[in-house]
Amino acid sequence: MKKSFANIVILSVIVMSSCQKEIDWGTISGGATVNQLLVKIISKTGSDSTVVTYSYDSQKRLIKETTSGVSGGTVVDNELKINRNIAGIILNSIQKSPALVSAGIDSVVTIYYYNAAASVYTSSSFKIGISGFTVTDSAVYSYDPTGKITSDIHYLKTGILPPIQVLKNQYTYSPNGINLIGLDQLAASTPGGPLSPVSSQTYSFDLKSNPLIIKNEAILLVRPGLFNANNNVKLVLNSTASPAANFTQDYVYIYNSSNKPDSSYATRTPGGTITASKYIYQ
Repeated sequence: MKKSFANIVILSVIVMSSCQKEIDWGTISGGATVNQLLVKIISKTGSDSTVVTYSYDSQKRLIKETTSGVSGGTVVDNELKINRNIAGIILNSIQKSPALVSAGIDSVVTIYYYNAAASVYTSSSFKIGISGFTVTDSAVYSYDPTGKITSDIHYLKTGILPPIQVLKNQYTYSPNGINLIGLDQLAASTPGGPLSPVSSQTYSFDLKSNPLIIKNEAILLVRPGLFNANNNVKLVLNSTASPAANFTQDYVYIYNSSNKPDSSYATRTPGGTITASKYIYQ
């Protein structure tokens, strides 16, 4: 039972997690003014390469993210569609990937619940079928007085268990509120058990413009890096659950004349792995 519960939590976290997108390999600075939308990030790490493509509606709101390629020797193909109403409020998202299909899951549909009177998303939920029964993951969002999401608490419900709290993400922002500088994760290791620290991530930033900024939607879509006004120049991950997984990642950018990244290099320590990425605008 304990092993089965752990597998459910791990699969749910995989569904909720996003790939870290390191950016890369240009050698020029300046160039034509770029005020358009980010449409593609091409990244290469050793023999691995990935392409992340972004699509928008007529109001320049993000409606699709497509990832293809290999990272760490693993195929990371993934499609995330974002369905909005006429006002731009996210109604649901649909995630599809070969990894989900191999687990017997055609797609994951996440529904978002929005309080129009308070102008906030209150919660979200998705269902997946595992080992012959349905697992529902529900997230409840908390906000600070300025309207930024400070935490999301996840509850799992299965056919054999009542809803139980299994995961909490806590977000810390810079004093000026424009960048997310910390993400702490707490999780339960047994059904109904207490939440305990699993990992913490801290971020440092430059003063240039992030190529894609979607504010609170970044938290909803599990793309926290897209909250920020500026570019991440350092990531430090400390894993309480597995200290051997600790690492630091340093980023160096080359900017275009609009002070947006043209390309970047990310160096991971330990290991010294370098990821080069190119940003393409339209």
